[in-house]
Parts: sequence; C-alpha cells; structure tokens
Amino acid sequence: MELILLSVLLWVALTGLSYVVGVSLCAYYFQSKRLWWGLLAVTFVPFLPFEFLEQQEAIPSVLLHDNLQQYAEPLIAMTRNVRVTLPWLEVLFTTLAIVYCVGLIFHLGVLLTQYKRIKYLCLSASRVESYSQALYQLPITCSPFVFGLLKPKIYLPMEFEDLPKDEQEALIFHELTHVNKGDHIAVMVWRLCCVIAWFNPFIAKMEQSFIRAMEYRCDELTIARYQIEPLVYSRALINSLKRVKLQTPVDIAASFASNSLTLDDYKKRFTIILKPQSKPNNWPLFAFFILSCSVLAYGNLQWARVTVSSNTMWQLPVENPMITSHFGHISSFRHNKAHQGVDFAGSTGDSVMTVAAGIVTVADNTTLAKNYGKVVLIQHDNGYQSLYAHLYSIDVAVGEKVLKGEMIGTIGETGRVTGPHLHLEILHQNTRIDPLKRLEI
Repeated sequence: MELILLSVLLWVALTGLSYVVGVSLCAYYFQSKRLWWGLLAVTFVPFLPFEFLEQQEAIPSVLLHDNLQQYAEPLIAMTRNVRVTLPWLEVLFTTLAIVYCVGLIFHLGVLLTQYKRIKYLCLSASRVESYSQALYQLPITCSPFVFGLLKPKIYLPMEFEDLPKDEQEALIFHELTHVNKGDHIAVMVWRLCCVIAWFNPFIAKMEQSFIRAMEYRCDELTIARYQIEPLVYSRALINSLKRVKLQTPVDIAASFASNSLTLDDYKKRFTIILKPQSKPNNWPLFAFFILSCSVLAYGNLQWARVTVSSNTMWQLPVENPMITSHFGHISSFRHNKAHQGVDFAGSTGDSVMTVAAGIVTVADNTTLAKNYGKVVLIQHDNGYQSLYAHLYSIDVAVGEKVLKGEMIGTIGETGRVTGPHLHLEILHQNTRIDPLKRLEI
C-alpha cells in the first residue's frame, strides 16, 4: 500500500515537472503535438518493470527432481501468532481508494453527459448537399466541429450557407485537416486521460497545451495544403469566435474555435497565421526524449538494484522463529543428504510472510515435487528466489506481486513431513544457498 501511494505521488510530481519542461519547449515547438504525447509517455517510464529483466528462470530445474527434495525434522509446536498490521495505513488507503472511485464515477458521468448532449444535437443536423464531403448543418449558432470516432462527420452552424464562399471553404478545409490527422480521436484520448487521472491537475494542463499545439498545426497545414489566403482564413476564424459563447460545449470534439483556448492563445494563433514562422528541426526534440527515457529507465533499474543491495538482509518468514533444522544438516530422515533449506517450527495455521518483495511464480501442490506439499515460489530481484513448502493454505496466486512481509499462506504439514513446520529455501541463479545468510536473525 505504501508503494502504491508513493508511486502516485511520484507520478503527479513527474507530470508537473514534465509540464514545466513542455512549457519551456513550446517556445520553439509550439506546433508540435508529439511534444505533449512524448512528455506524457515519459512520465510512465520510471514505473516500467525493468528490474525483472534480469531475473533467472521462473522455476529452477533443481526443484523439479524428487531426488533433490529435502525433508524436515520433527518440530516443536508453538502458539499461533497473529501478524501485526498498521490499521491507520489500511484505513487511509481504503479512504483514498473510495475517494478516487467516487471522483472517477463523477467525471465519467460528466463525460458521458457531454457526449450524449452532442450526439443528440448532431441528430438534428441536416446534410449539406452542395459539397461532396460528409457535411451536416446544425439548427444552432456554433463553431464548426468534428464529431464521431470511427465515422467522423463535420458539423457546421446554421448560418453556414450565408457565409462567403471562401470562408465556407476555410471552415470545411480546417475540419477536414482535423479528420485527416486523427485529431478528433486524440482529443477524446486526452479527455479520457483527464477523467482517469482526475486527481492530477497537470494532466488537464497538458491536455490544454496539446489542443493549443493541435490548432496551431492544423492552421498551418490547412493554409498550406489548400492554398488559402491567410486574411480569408483569419476572417473565418474571427467569425467562428463570435459564435463560441453561444455554442453547445464541444470540449470532447475537434473544433475550429475551441473553448479550451484563451484570448492570448487566439492572439498568438492569428500572429502565426498572418506571419508564419520557420519550422524548427525535430531532431533536438527527438534526442531530448531519447535521453530523458534513457535516464529515467537507467535510474529505475539502478534504484531497483540499490533497493536490493541496501536491503541485503531479508525479513524472517515467521513471527517468532525457532529453527529446528539448519542448511546442510545431515539426517537419516533425508537419506543422509544435506538439508537444502531451513526449517522453522510452528503450529498449523501460523502466518507465513514473504522474505522480500517479488512475483509469485508457483502457488500450488502440483508444479514442484510432491514431497513439498503445498508450496509457494517467489521470484525476487537479481536472480533470487524464495520457496515456502508444506503450507496448510496458500493466500496468493501466480503472477501476483507481493511486498516484503506480506502474508502468503499458513504453516501446515502437507507433503512428506513428520509435523507442521515451514521449510524455507533461498535460491540464487538456480543454486540453493543458506537462507540464514540473507535473513535478519
């Protein structure tokens, strides 16, 4: 739980830093939509599971042979111990989870309401027959916009046919450029990101910056591709702006005069239209993203290694440890073979905890040798694995991520044993090692 909360706080801080960097880069790449897609992607790099790339095979071959199975000594019964938890942390985590779910439902409701409102509005539109494109005229005053994901359509205001021919074409060509570039899909993706991450204000700011860059780029492409006079295009934009305050909100659609843009944004937009600026080289931006991702990925991997190395000693798997058989012990019960693990005394039902964080790779009584009984095998960082045998119950599933000290099952006497106990093995790169060299005794 602590890890989840810290990860969320780190992600919010990283998105804030990415937004600040993006604002600085906008001075040169103000028309780049890739800038904001890239900055959004960079924020997730530190959370990719690079630390598991160096793991060894999930199930060591030495565990699959019966002749290498080690057995336990008779054990001394102990009083059951209940694992102590931090109730305040659980309450906090549960409260935050409920708050997030409530906020998510609310924002999803707002998004669906907007979508239905625009959908019903579009049903009242009539086809414009004077153009070959899929154009529809609405019975209200609004700015032209594109709506629809799989089959996008262009919707025009009711006074569209009263506009000069050159302004009509400017409006149509602008929306066609949005469709050709998939901007209507991009706007919806950003809206969904804002809904899912409603608690992160920087995602909404990045969305506004993306829409700003999208419109700048669309203006440039429209004027260049369809050879429109900048003055005509500017006049068409001004007339659309006059209709913005009266329009139905279309924040989830690509629009010629978007509500997401401020007055300063439109001033800059007119400046760019009337005085086009030279397009900067994209190679420095591409190099910046490669460098940022490399640094964050390297830091992620190094942090995982430092975490493992700084936590050289692992936690004991039981509350009150009493060792009944050490690593390497010789006994006739094991046919005079060296013990390959450590046995901890306990009573049936006593809690068994993970010695370190990792991923569960085995959680049954069939995958490994039957003498283990019910067993859990966990893959840790840097090629380490821990095995917990003879369990009474298993509380985890294969593929589940577990934290250090998390309960994974209970002590039992399944398999070939003479009494209830926990048999613990530690493996490193397919070789068993003495668990006591890693455990906090």
